Amino acid sequence: MKRVKTCCEICDEPNISILHYHHIIPRCDPRSTNNNNNIAILCPTCHSLVHAGEIIIIGVYKTTNDYNTMWFKKGCDPPIPEEFWLVKNNKMVITLKNVEDKSKLSIK
Repeated sequence: MKRVKTCCEICDEPNISILHYHHIIPRCDPRSTNNNNNIAILCPTCHSLVHAGEIIIIGVYKTTNDYNTMWFKKGCDPPIPEEFWLVKNNKMVITLKNVEDKSKLSIK
């Protein structure tokens, strides 16, 4: 898989010199890899929001022309049903804080 990203995959921040690599499945998880399908390119602000649980990244998906990171904001509906998520039921990935109904995201 070839992915060339020149801006933040969440907010489209164009300053390439400040972008970070984010492991979607964290490096401490034995399933984590350094493959492109486990890396999101994020600006520092979005990277902080992901780690704070305000933005949830659910995987990298092939689209018509490219591979894109699928994500959603806490409190919003996911863009696709959970059965199609590449990352499922991983407490280290879905770190929502202060969410009343965690059953919607299969967090136990």
